[in-house]
Amino acid sequence: MDKKFTFFRRFFTFAICTSIILVTNLFTGLTYAQVSCENSTNLFTENFGTGSTSTDHPDIIPGSLTYQATGALVSEGVYRIINKTQQKSEWQKSDDHTPADVDGKMLVANGNAEMFYSHTITSSAGFEQGNYSLSAYAMNVDTPGTCTYPLLTTFTYTVEYMDASNAWTPLSGSPYVASPLAQISPAQWIAQGALFTLPSTGNFRVSSIRIRISDGVKGGCGNDFALDDISFSQCPVGGPTPVEFLDITARQKGSGVSVDWSTSQEFNSDYFDLEKSVDGNYNWSYVNTVKGAGNSSVVKKYNIYDSKPFAGYSFYRLKQVDKDGKFKYSKTVRININIAKVGVSVLTNPFRNRLSVDFLSAKDEVLNARLIDITGKLTTSEKWSITSGNTRKEFTNISNLQQGMYILTISNAAGEVLYNNKVIKQ
Repeated sequence: MDKKFTFFRRFFTFAICTSIILVTNLFTGLTYAQVSCENSTNLFTENFGTGSTSTDHPDIIPGSLTYQATGALVSEGVYRIINKTQQKSEWQKSDDHTPADVDGKMLVANGNAEMFYSHTITSSAGFEQGNYSLSAYAMNVDTPGTCTYPLLTTFTYTVEYMDASNAWTPLSGSPYVASPLAQISPAQWIAQGALFTLPSTGNFRVSSIRIRISDGVKGGCGNDFALDDISFSQCPVGGPTPVEFLDITARQKGSGVSVDWSTSQEFNSDYFDLEKSVDGNYNWSYVNTVKGAGNSSVVKKYNIYDSKPFAGYSFYRLKQVDKDGKFKYSKTVRININIAKVGVSVLTNPFRNRLSVDFLSAKDEVLNARLIDITGKLTTSEKWSITSGNTRKEFTNISNLQQGMYILTISNAAGEVLYNNKVIKQ
């Protein structure tokens, strides 16, 4: 292979990987927020002990990861419990996660796609109906840039209880799939976890809960990890708040209103209903629904577009509903719709046989709408009458237009251009 080509290929790969690493470092603290509940009662913790000698572990499922006592962990699907992550030359150097440990150990593995960890917690007094949290700390041990197309470890956490028929049954929220472990430099422990609900089991008293962890990615460059400080806890009566809102905002967008919100965590979340009101007190009306994340320990962003806001002030709130039917409302936000100038929103772009446009106007007006192709030729022109408030219009006889880009121009009777932008015919 030409040496100059090889150099540029390696430089280009390094530059891309470095950019990804920098972006990952900027957002790691925000993206991987761990779900937990305050004042919880710890029921189980696995920190893998201390020492500098390699060992195996009884909770590794037989037939999954294979214990390798010495040598580099070169083969796919091998592991050891050890005090340093660098068990292969290109892996990162890091200590375990457990605070204040001297020669603290962790599970270090050359990963493969399999269920590899299982631990059963028993209680003679039984487990109460309610909420529980499972957390762990994980690390991608590969040095960034080692893999051109890294296979990123993706853990699934499963929590089950043994029911009256001696069958393992998932708690609500189980299984939970964590975000892929990014390659980060310097090496960094990432908090993962979720909240789960043990349902009512009537007169039957649950005495066994099982925790299992699997890796959903096949062996290959990039799927190499360390795992430490697995913890299972019972949340206090009442449990955690189902959804933690970070923010909710409303802003005018064309002829409508875009309502945006985000959550820092979701537990048992089913869906969000957006509601609006003209005064913020009474007569709330339904706008639209979006599906919630279920169980999430990462920041989630949502949006609903209201194509028909009230003229003047509009008030918005979210009704968050969880899977057991319980619900709560977000704070209320207010927006004053500016209709001094006609607001225009194109609803179908790209379009096929219908091109719909919404308007928000303070008065009745007559508008001219034109579609111009890329050569500057006028392909269709229509005159639209809109009324005060919200109006929706559609182009007719555009099904025979050729596929490609067009310029949509909308102007009022005085010739003032209200909208001028490209649209795509598919």
